[in-house]
Amino acid sequence: MEFVDTHCHLDDDAFAVDLAQVLENARSAGIRRFINIGYEPESWARTLELAERYPDIDYALGMHPNSADRWNVDTANELADLIERHGPVAIGETGLDDFREWVDRASQLAAFRDQLELGRRFGLPVVIHMRGDVEEKILSTLSSFPDVRIVFHSFDGSPELRDFAVANGHAIGVGGLMTKVASRALRETLRSVPLESIVLETDSPYLVPRGIKNRRNTPANIPPIARALAELLEIPVEQVAAQTSANARRVFTSAQFAAVGDPS
Repeated sequence: MEFVDTHCHLDDDAFAVDLAQVLENARSAGIRRFINIGYEPESWARTLELAERYPDIDYALGMHPNSADRWNVDTANELADLIERHGPVAIGETGLDDFREWVDRASQLAAFRDQLELGRRFGLPVVIHMRGDVEEKILSTLSSFPDVRIVFHSFDGSPELRDFAVANGHAIGVGGLMTKVASRALRETLRSVPLESIVLETDSPYLVPRGIKNRRNTPANIPPIARALAELLEIPVEQVAAQTSANARRVFTSAQFAAVGDPS
């Protein structure tokens, strides 16, 4: 079986000492591509350096809502220039977060809308982070961008958001959160999602799946997530591997992804 980890933070300090081994362990577990998320200016630079070093790392570039107080004309122009020159496979993660309340909503919303505009301009999917009571505002904002493809990172939305995503051809990111004991409602919501709408992710080093003793998440934990999803949907894990990898190649179009063989 072969997999794609569509959302990880391999430039995080948690991997500063042993990243090469972490990647090798993941490859041994069947992970064939990694999408690193450059979420603020310092992470943009680290992410581009990672992609230079490791050919199987693709990347998204964007401004996280919890860094949105740094969004201004200069950083917006810098991000647009990086997108134009380097060709990421997505923009983000961006979105809204009133769970932590580190940045005021107006600043988050301005950065979110501007990055959706970049998605429209460059024809790239936009990876959305959403935490707290933000679903209604996310949906109302997206109504102005019907032509922009969306990836709902670490999906934890309502059945209404699920139905919106599926009806509009957006992607639903499934990771360790789905495996948690407390995530019963999320599992019930995901049970009705077509496999063709799902991409797998770890959010490494965060959101360790249930049953993993190491508190640092890594891309090698994609197979346990796939097994949990297969059990939920009552289908073979091989089918989950094949379809979610095909979904990732479709959503995150790039020359590199096109070169990856179809695991089916």
